[in-house]
Amino acid sequence: MNNLNMNLINPAYVQINKKEAAEILGISIAELDRRRGNDAACPKGFKERDDRMAPVKFRLSDIYTYSANLMDHAFEAKVSTSV
Repeated sequence: MNNLNMNLINPAYVQINKKEAAEILGISIAELDRRRGNDAACPKGFKERDDRMAPVKFRLSDIYTYSANLMDHAFEAKVSTSV
């Protein structure tokens, strides 16, 4: 098997599964599902078949964009000075 040149991989064409998407975002699969239903900015994903059992996949670039949006609108963490 050939090794992939990661410099040539375009995230716009990479499909990832729900577990991978949740891991990239640092949230659980259940939280990702909740956000897909409640957050208009969260990628909905897609299925290759119109079938309840078909796995939901995501475009890697959509997950990156959503993550960047979350970070852009996040609040700065305060550093605790207590010991």
